[in-house]
Amino acid sequence: MLLAIDVGNSNVVLALFDGETLVESWRLHTNATHTADDWWIAVKHLAEDAAVDIATIDGVAISSVVPVVGQALLQMCQRYLRIEPLRINAHLPLELGLNVKDPDSVGADRICNVVAAREVYGTPCIIVDLGTATTFDVVDEAGHFIGGSIAPGVETSASRLFSGAALLSAVDLKSPETVIGKDTETNLQAGIIYGVVDQIDGMLTRIREETGWKEMKVVLTGGLGELIAGELRNTVTYDSDLTVKGLRLIHEQCR
Repeated sequence: MLLAIDVGNSNVVLALFDGETLVESWRLHTNATHTADDWWIAVKHLAEDAAVDIATIDGVAISSVVPVVGQALLQMCQRYLRIEPLRINAHLPLELGLNVKDPDSVGADRICNVVAAREVYGTPCIIVDLGTATTFDVVDEAGHFIGGSIAPGVETSASRLFSGAALLSAVDLKSPETVIGKDTETNLQAGIIYGVVDQIDGMLTRIREETGWKEMKVVLTGGLGELIAGELRNTVTYDSDLTVKGLRLIHEQCR
């Protein structure tokens, strides 16, 4: 059994794989104050609740963009599971071809997404990850990561708006019936949701023009990916488990 751990700025995703099968997954808030003991209590209780024997875990792979949290989870695995986790970085033998100026600057989550997308969906492809930031990862025909772009995330932008405007209150992030809102709530929903939709459609158009690719796969992942995917003019696939799938594939290739 493999424990795949994806540490993001907003959430930590824990996933258990039995071979290629995703058995269970959980999404927890990223908490920089949690110790190894805190994380162990969480993992142990979640596994017990899912009727999973934690003693069957014989491998761990960690992707982290929050060093202090990644370190605590690493210590948890070493202390309680007696396992030295595989930590995702640009130097693993993945034949990934990180064709960028500084491969070490590529986030572990983006590496996982690229590995999973090229294996599961083929190339060339674009991965759009809607998290704390909205990232666009571009993978060429050879399966190499050739760069991308990073924009503020949907919830990040919305939170900044709500905190900075005294007369605007937080609203549920969902698609309104019309682009032209009839009250403050639907005005905000239209601006936030369709603003992101058009941003993504526009970026995909620019990437297609810049690369000259007539056909390319587009994969969305991240918390609001399913909502956004249904509004896009481009044909896309939503995969909520893309990052942990990449963790499993990398662990399989590097163990």
